Amino acid sequence: MDSKKEIYEIEFTEDARDEIREIYEYISKNLVNKEAAKRLMRKMRNSVMDLAESPRLYAKIEKKDRMKKEFRRIVVDNYIILYTIDENKKTVYISHMYYGKRNYL
Repeated sequence: MDSKKEIYEIEFTEDARDEIREIYEYISKNLVNKEAAKRLMRKMRNSVMDLAESPRLYAKIEKKDRMKKEFRRIVVDNYIILYTIDENKKTVYISHMYYGKRNYL
């Protein structure tokens, strides 16, 4: 029996990159708390990196896009990270990062 775990690639969409950058800038500049922004980014990175070995770690949500992709949700502090899994490519796509009080569905 082979106990070798499959490792998935992690890719960020351009939208997710932009949203993460905006959140970092908002916390560090508007709220004037660079350390809090860095802590949030570390927590987000750690949660996302867990997906490489366990892509189904987080719950499915009701949101689907035009391509009928199934989204899953990670909650990190007051933020929601949405991602999809492509089983054929063994890739997890980080699609969006939103402030939790925003209606992301």
